Amino acid sequence: MAVENKKTASVTARDAVPNTLTNYRQNVKIDGGAFTTAAADDDTSVFRVCRVPSSGRFYGSIKTHGAITGGTDWDLGLYRTAADGGAVVVKDCLLDGIDLSSASAVPSFPALDLSTVIGKYFWELAGLSSDPRTEYDIAWTANTIGSGATDLQTFVLFSA
Repeated sequence: MAVENKKTASVTARDAVPNTLTNYRQNVKIDGGAFTTAAADDDTSVFRVCRVPSSGRFYGSIKTHGAITGGTDWDLGLYRTAADGGAVVVKDCLLDGIDLSSASAVPSFPALDLSTVIGKYFWELAGLSSDPRTEYDIAWTANTIGSGATDLQTFVLFSA
């Protein structure tokens, strides 16, 4: 066993002489808000949270919500904006199969596969090989919406 003194890439870059910049040095923004689900909402309903540039990087999401009875399969992903037709791009590239049937009053970061989403450009998450220089809506898709009416508050952390 040994006592360690380890650094992230960001700290290592700042300690370097001369200071070197890394992809980890970003100005992170937070955008989002709340919407209300209704008991009469149907499966495959889409709830748009915020708009991001395709050149931005995804760093996570925060959510709080009341219990949505039977709301066991929700995805968070990318959609085209209304001006661009509003179609789905990849409905589950950020979060897949999230269970919202139990309330979450404390803001939580849903589990992410860090190696596949954190720090990735939105155009990469959309499955593209280069930046289309557009905007996407980040939206929840309710695959199994459930029957509870509640507020779902979501904020997305990203760079622009």
